[in-house]
Amino acid sequence: MTDPQLIAAVVEESAEQDVPGFRKKRDLCRQFLLNDQAVYHVAHYTGGVLDFSLDLLAHESAPAGRPDTEPAQRREAYRRVGAQLVYRAADLNRRVWHLQCGGLVRLAIQTRVDFVFCNATVGGEHVVGFAKTSPATDAVVNPATASRTDQGAAKLASDLRGLTRQPAQNLGGWLTEEYDQSASAGEDIAPYLTGVADRDGILARSLRSAGLHYLSHHRLGEQVAAVDILGHPDLEQFFSRGATVVDRRIGYERLARDLSLLALQVSRDLRRVITGEVERLVLDVEIGAVYYYLLAPDDYLFGVCLDQDWVSHADQAMWRVGAQLSAARS
Repeated sequence: MTDPQLIAAVVEESAEQDVPGFRKKRDLCRQFLLNDQAVYHVAHYTGGVLDFSLDLLAHESAPAGRPDTEPAQRREAYRRVGAQLVYRAADLNRRVWHLQCGGLVRLAIQTRVDFVFCNATVGGEHVVGFAKTSPATDAVVNPATASRTDQGAAKLASDLRGLTRQPAQNLGGWLTEEYDQSASAGEDIAPYLTGVADRDGILARSLRSAGLHYLSHHRLGEQVAAVDILGHPDLEQFFSRGATVVDRRIGYERLARDLSLLALQVSRDLRRVITGEVERLVLDVEIGAVYYYLLAPDDYLFGVCLDQDWVSHADQAMWRVGAQLSAARS
């Protein structure tokens, strides 16, 4: 049963033009807010315009704001930043469209103490949420610290789509019932390598046909190494005349160069309401996902999963590689 004090602490605000269709959507967002103790602000937007927001900023469980900031000012800041994030998602959607894997359906952002999501639902509508995480103590932020909230946010997006009888899009691959590592562990993979040798084979060993398919390491703006198994027989259905293996390699290399700057832009977008820089960024498209993991200043990993079923597992693989590279460097 939800704590009555928590229920009483929820503050709801609606746009001036409230419509009856928002009621069920607002109820779903409220339930999500109350069910996840890490979440403290949720807002719904249509075309980047606020429909309604719910928050627990007045509750003791919410992160403390600046002493000189009134609660009303904080709420306004979250609503404005949420709108900016929706516009940023639209820009990122245009950037990933050339990959021919569908539109951007989920944006997951993590700093060392915060998790933010921006998930598409239907017809230009998005739900945006802010949550706290356990402070990161490792060199690389671990997606597992935000996975409960991430799964709940994915379910919320699915439930919102369900109101208009639209099927779930399996955001994050969280609907995949089981991950059988033995299905791809030890498989005969001959990775395609670009750049200098992969140190100790750390990058290549992370690739699986049921998991991570492309991985590159970047330092000081340059690609150090890239490995992929895009030519694996189990992945041939993800390619076409307009999206060949060579096309995808070129597209990924271009996007990987841009993603460091894009992560900095997202950090600037969020600076008014969260702490620290973006260290994990996931662009979940309709088919698969793209990942950015910051290892150190001017040092990051870029990865791609082509199969929606393995998006969350590839995310964990990215973190493991980052942790290994960081340990090898120290």
